[in-house]
Amino acid sequence: MIVGDPSRLVVLEKEMFDQLKGRMEVYRSESYFLELVPKGIDKAASLKILLSDIGLSTDEMIACGDGFNDIPMIKLAGMGVAMANAQPEVREHADFITLSNDEDGIAQVVKKYLL
Repeated sequence: MIVGDPSRLVVLEKEMFDQLKGRMEVYRSESYFLELVPKGIDKAASLKILLSDIGLSTDEMIACGDGFNDIPMIKLAGMGVAMANAQPEVREHADFITLSNDEDGIAQVVKKYLL
């Protein structure tokens, strides 16, 4: 994980993505965090394995997130949810925007879609 000024990390993210393409995933989990992880390791990939193990499909999944690293998971889910405090780019991929983390946004999703 690299922590730094968001404007500098945007440039570094592109450079590192180009240099490490095919070997590592490079993404920002927040505007000021740049993460490097082994290729194919992200929340969406992990959830696909979990869903397969428990016999559910992506259409039956609700995924909530607020960081850039949540975008693949939000896009994968039948119902992708972004927190109100998420970056605009994260919210663009969501089917529903819930309240912020500080306002119990997950509780709102549970009440609205699961109860």
